[in-house]
Amino acid sequence: MRTKDFIVATLAIGAAVVGIYFVTGGRGQKINLDTYDTVGVVTAEETAKLLDNKGQVLVLTRDLGPVKDPSIEAQLEAFQQTLKKQRGMSVVVEKIKIPPMQMMALGGGVPPDHFFKALQAHANLGAVVLFFGFPALSDPEIETVKKTGVKIVVVSSFRPAYQRLLERQAMHLAIVPRPEAPPPDAPPARTVRERFDRENLILSSGSASRSP
Repeated sequence: MRTKDFIVATLAIGAAVVGIYFVTGGRGQKINLDTYDTVGVVTAEETAKLLDNKGQVLVLTRDLGPVKDPSIEAQLEAFQQTLKKQRGMSVVVEKIKIPPMQMMALGGGVPPDHFFKALQAHANLGAVVLFFGFPALSDPEIETVKKTGVKIVVVSSFRPAYQRLLERQAMHLAIVPRPEAPPPDAPPARTVRERFDRENLILSSGSASRSP
């Protein structure tokens, strides 16, 4: 199962790299950022619900240096702007530099050492939002995360390991793409939430027994 997960994650990373090339490289192809905006907005709304609209949120995302990924930037901007509307909440963003080969070796997940350093460096956190895959942690490390009481929200491709993490309350929400496109005859989406629901799923401990 781990081998399969690694292959899926590697293919996803490769697709992301190709996407960045076409957006920022010679072709200068434009992409529709509406999907990523809605993910950012809904992720912020769901995070606020977890914290009863109060507390500090730490966002961990990848630092691509001079290369900009418009999809990640759109998600992050929409997330921050949405949380700013909550007077009792604040956001700290930490970007992590990870070489491409290390990113592939990690299967797209945040490096565990960076994850724990971030938890230790920011006191009184209410939640951590990962625009990464969940880090590969041992059982004792998972228990350490649970003892912090910090809510963990993950925005990434779906991985089977998420079901167990949600059941154990090591992860509180996973926001993942739907495995299938909406049917051609689906009614038009009129709201941000409807646009989000057409292409994404929100997994929690209550939905952990169901794969998307």
